[in-house]
Amino acid sequence: MGILDFDGKTENPHFAFNYTLSMSNIDSLNFEILDEDENIIYQITSLPEVVVTARENQLFISELKNNSPKKAEPNFTTSWNWKEIINPFFIPISDYTRIGSYVILWDGFDNDAIYDSTRFDNKKLKARLTAVKGSIQKIEELTFSTNRTEVNWVDVRIDKNTKRIDATLRVNLTDGGEKGLSSYIKPISQTYPATEYRTAYDWEKVPKGEIIKYGKEPIKSRTRSFEDLEKLAIEGLDYHWGRNKNHFVAKDVKISDESFEFYMNAINSKEKSMNPIKLIYNTNNNWNRSGNPGVLAKLSYNVGYIKYSNNWGYQDDFYEIIDFKETAAHEIGHPILVAYGNINYSWEHKGSSYLFPQDIKPTIDNIKSKIIEENLSHIYTIELSGEYYPKNGEIDLMKYYNSKDPNGKKIAAPDTKRVIVAEKDVLGLIWLTKIKL
Repeated sequence: MGILDFDGKTENPHFAFNYTLSMSNIDSLNFEILDEDENIIYQITSLPEVVVTARENQLFISELKNNSPKKAEPNFTTSWNWKEIINPFFIPISDYTRIGSYVILWDGFDNDAIYDSTRFDNKKLKARLTAVKGSIQKIEELTFSTNRTEVNWVDVRIDKNTKRIDATLRVNLTDGGEKGLSSYIKPISQTYPATEYRTAYDWEKVPKGEIIKYGKEPIKSRTRSFEDLEKLAIEGLDYHWGRNKNHFVAKDVKISDESFEFYMNAINSKEKSMNPIKLIYNTNNNWNRSGNPGVLAKLSYNVGYIKYSNNWGYQDDFYEIIDFKETAAHEIGHPILVAYGNINYSWEHKGSSYLFPQDIKPTIDNIKSKIIEENLSHIYTIELSGEYYPKNGEIDLMKYYNSKDPNGKKIAAPDTKRVIVAEKDVLGLIWLTKIKL
C-alpha cells in the first residue's frame, strides 16, 4: 500500500515469484494462489497483472528505494504512490510466454480486490503456474509460508472497490473493581484503646459543605457495571480511532493518493490481545489517573464526588462518559505508537510533552515569557514547542495541548467530538499487520 516504516524506509510491496521458461514458447500461462484448504485466493488467466523481466527486477527494487520520500524532507508523508515507479517495468502483453526469465508480482489482494491479513497469520499457501501450448499442459507448484513480524493483536481487511479499511483490534479489558464504596470499622470513643466502634463508609469522607454546595448526595452503590465500562471503552476506541463518515471531522485516510474510510472494530479478548487493562469504578475518593505503560495498566471511571489536587468536585455521569471514552482511546493507543514508532514517540505524546515527568511542553509564547521559570527542570530539554488546542479541524488524540496563554488567560479549549487519531498513526496501525515470507 506504500506505507513506510517509522524511519521512512520502504517495504516490499509484493510477493515475487521467479518464473523461467526454456526450450519453447507457450500459448498462455495461468497463475493461482491457493490457501491451506486448496481454495483459490487469487487467479489470473492468460495474463498476470504484474510481470517484470528477471534482469530488471533488482533495478525495480532499487528504484523503489531511491524514489521513496525521505524523512528529512519538509513534506515527508507516511505513505507514497509507489505504483508510478513500477509502471515502466511492466513487460508488454504476451512477452512472458516467450523463452526467458521473469518475476510475477502479487500484492496479496484476492480476485475481489480484498486484502485480509488473517490469511497470512502463520499460514501455508501455494502458488501454482499452469503453462499451455496447444493440447499440452504443464503445472508447477510452490508451497510457501507467511507469518506476522510485528504484533498479533490487530488485523486489517482492505477493500479496494469500496475504498474501506476495517481494523480488528483485540484489547484485554479486565474488571478492576471499585473504589470509594467500601465500609470499615471506625472507633467512636476517644480513649485508647478504643472501647466503642461503628461501621463507617467511604462516602462519609465527602465534606458536608461540598454536598450542600453541589446539592447532590454521594454515590453509595455502583452506577456503572464492568460490562458498562467495557462497552464505553470499546465505543471510545471505535469513534476516536475511526476516520470515516461517522466522525465529526475526520472522514478518511489517504494512501497512495487514494481516499479510504477507516473503521476501528475493537473487541475484548484474552487471545492474541494487547496487554491487560483494568477498568476501575472510582467515587468518593481521590481522582484516580488512568495510564497504560504496558504493565499495571488501568482506566478509571471517576464519577460523583472526587477529591482533586486543590479541592473536592462533582463529576456528572454524563460528562464522565465522554471523558472515559476519550481516555480509553488515548491510553490504548500508547502501545500502538510504541509498536510502530518507539517509547519516546508514544510517551512524549508525539513531541508535545516531556518523557519524565510527562508535563505539557510550553508553547513558543510561553517559552519567551517568564512563565518558563516554573519549568526550569525542563529548560534545557525542550525539543519541540508545545501547541494550543486547534480552534477548528482535527485535535490529535495522542497529543497534549495547552489552553492558556502566558498571562494565564484561557484562549483554547478541548472539543471531544473533534478528537481523532492522526492519519499517520492509523497508517502505522495498518503497517503493524505486515508479514514475512
